[in-house]
Amino acid sequence: ERLGWRATAAAEAGRVPIELRYRAGQPLSGLQVTGELQHPATEAGRLTLAFHETRAGRYVAHPGDLSGAWDLTAHAASAGGARFDAERRLTWP
Repeated sequence: ERLGWRATAAAEAGRVPIELRYRAGQPLSGLQVTGELQHPATEAGRLTLAFHETRAGRYVAHPGDLSGAWDLTAHAASAGGARFDAERRLTWP
């Protein structure tokens, strides 16, 4: 909230894209982004994610084929030390 950063995430076939933007909509580029996926009701099947920037403000991880509901916790850090965490529930068919 303090940084004014915003995150959106999606469940796509074989990947998890995250869009990171400033409050006014400009893309946040050059961040180090990591994350975890886990099933909502259990810690079984926890996956660690490494995201790669594919264009300004868009970061993608490739966890492989998933199905059902998963909770995403994403962590973004700038070179200057600013940190941002986001949580989202994602659902694959």
